[in-house]
Amino acid sequence: MRSIKQILNEQPANLDSGLNSDAVAQSLVRFGPNRLTPIPREPLWKKFLEKFDEPIIKILLAAALLSIVVDLFKASKALGGVALVVVAAGLAAAFGVAKMRRWAPSVMFGLAIFWVVFGALTGHPSYEGLAVMVAVVLATGVAFLSEYKSDREFEALNARKDEIHIKVTRNGAFTTVALDEVVVGDLVTLEMGDEVPADGRVIKATDLYLDQSLMTGESVPVKKSPRPQDEADDGPENLGCLYRGTQVADGVALMIVAEVGDATMIGQIAKHLSADDGEEEEETDEQTDVKRVKKKLTISKEQTPLQVKLTDLADLISKVGYIAAGLIFLAMLGFGIFKGKFTGDLFDAVKYLLDAFVYTVIVIVVAVPE
Repeated sequence: MRSIKQILNEQPANLDSGLNSDAVAQSLVRFGPNRLTPIPREPLWKKFLEKFDEPIIKILLAAALLSIVVDLFKASKALGGVALVVVAAGLAAAFGVAKMRRWAPSVMFGLAIFWVVFGALTGHPSYEGLAVMVAVVLATGVAFLSEYKSDREFEALNARKDEIHIKVTRNGAFTTVALDEVVVGDLVTLEMGDEVPADGRVIKATDLYLDQSLMTGESVPVKKSPRPQDEADDGPENLGCLYRGTQVADGVALMIVAEVGDATMIGQIAKHLSADDGEEEEETDEQTDVKRVKKKLTISKEQTPLQVKLTDLADLISKVGYIAAGLIFLAMLGFGIFKGKFTGDLFDAVKYLLDAFVYTVIVIVVAVPE
């Protein structure tokens, strides 16, 4: 960040009257507008495929694949064997390769679609498998469309953030300008509740406290005060530096703008953002900063306290449902062993296991709350 002395040398700024009209135009040409480059939007196909990552959807896809393979075995053991090998190889590759693991549910969906279509074309349709796939498509489709609609509404609301006006001093007079019209060298007046519009340094301050949680993660407001004009040190810990996106918790101040747009700290951090975060690894401080900035610059839909409690309750009921389903599967498995279901034909044994698994899926679906 430029020091106050550098700003005054580069711009014909005055610490009392601010910039004149010509200086504003020159600064705009030289340093650009106070506008951040938009973060790339996540592709729609990727958002749709992510809907298959729900636990119940995974279970339904597994049930569909098993049902399809068993139905193909009924028609032809050779065809069923080929389907089993292809499905097993595809799932092994999806779950075995670290970079593909997050897309394993999508691979399951693709395999199920392929074999449902293949069975229908060869005259061996799997009606149970098809029914499950229809249910999966309906569930994921409704969830995707609902989220897509809400995202568009939140984007429209977020776009209005840029319509706020900033209090500046120009040509010796107090005025307001749009956020993206703030330029390097502008004198900005900040009051309690204001959001800092660009990176800058404090000229005057009265009991100024700043919420810098966006940059540092610390929720306790930090006191800021003027520093020498030739001080070049910067950073959130510097008493004289203010950064875009932080909030004035208390007091008033006069700030001179040092950086705008992508040259601000929040703009630099935003450059590290990408649509694909990759595999989860141990989070570094830099990654934490990037996540906070991404949350600031993109759609923010925080859960209400009631939603948080309902989510916790749903998780508890889900765990009970999974445990109950697992116990039922083990009970049916034990019953099958006692009745000799696994001592005869291999196909009958696989069919019995599939039936037990379907009962398990039914228990989970009816027990786990949406």
